[in-house]
Amino acid sequence: MLPLEGVVVLDLTRLLPGPYCSMILADLGARVIKVEPPPPGDYMREFEPKLKKESAFYYAVNRNKESISLNLKDEGDREIFLNLVGGAHVLMEGFRPGVMDRLDLGYERLREINPGLVYCAITGFGQDGPYRDMPGHDINYIAMGGVLDQIGEKGGPPVVPTIQIADLSSAFWAAIGILAGVIRSRATGEGALVDVSMMDTVLSWLPIHFVQYAATGHAPTRGDFLLGGGFPCYRVYETADGQYVTLGALEGKFWKVFCEAVGREDLLPHQFSQDSEVIGEVDRLFRSRTLEEWLELTCATEDLLLFPVQTIPQVMEDPQVQARNMLWRVKHPQEGELVMVAPPFRMSGVEFGCRRLPPALDEDREQILRDLLGGE
Repeated sequence: MLPLEGVVVLDLTRLLPGPYCSMILADLGARVIKVEPPPPGDYMREFEPKLKKESAFYYAVNRNKESISLNLKDEGDREIFLNLVGGAHVLMEGFRPGVMDRLDLGYERLREINPGLVYCAITGFGQDGPYRDMPGHDINYIAMGGVLDQIGEKGGPPVVPTIQIADLSSAFWAAIGILAGVIRSRATGEGALVDVSMMDTVLSWLPIHFVQYAATGHAPTRGDFLLGGGFPCYRVYETADGQYVTLGALEGKFWKVFCEAVGREDLLPHQFSQDSEVIGEVDRLFRSRTLEEWLELTCATEDLLLFPVQTIPQVMEDPQVQARNMLWRVKHPQEGELVMVAPPFRMSGVEFGCRRLPPALDEDREQILRDLLGGE
């Protein structure tokens, strides 16, 4: 039995943050119903690259869900929606603050129908504050939340990551808030409004940065922070053949292992040096060997924390990834093989899997109406 079996989630969200959150809940066993607008439905279906029918990105975050298409401005569809709310445990939406209230479908309205409902709103800046009505995207939220300022080389410009930090971290916190709300609802019968701000979630990534600034008056900057790649012991290095490796010798004992492995005990006192000559010397040391030679040294040396920078194709073939079954290869009858990332944890007595392929738009209308409303 999956942990969230019996929990019904109505998911009005689109694109990445909400659907990734609801996929977490679906993987855990919740019945997640995508409530999509009339065609094209979730905008993610239209994104490139497309497979034969729909976007590859859509398939990445919508497994184990069902779909029903409803126009919330249509009286008949609104009635269906309100009836669905009566039988749900969770509702998720990602509209700008006030949109659901203008539709007369906000939290206060819906809790009249279902007092135990956990209502989760994922927005850029939250339900209050001076920025609440402003639109934005991941790049804007990581900029405003302080994370983008920390990414890049010392003296260089901020570097935009290819990972959607704000989108994905807000999904995690939304899932945590929803689970907390469901536990409280089951215990007390009282639901909750879970207000998730993407800027807030970005800011939550920086606890040690803020405490350092408060304690010392020195704000961490790119390449100047302990874990920012500015010290010889914790850095990315280029090899002789143009590949890259990472050294994570943060503790003294691991730095000692590295210095002894390369026959450079003279570097022992310089673990946290920011002297350009010292860093340049270690850079040259790494460029004296190929990636293969460095990996051979790693295999031959106990506790040498030196690992390659792997590409996506290399990660897919990595024996650790395969041993942990972290990538599922799933056959789709129209699209061919799909590759999906598995939940990143295991739970005793539970077997996770792709129980349902991502649904076509409105694919499950009849089943949903039969199961939850007792008719069509």
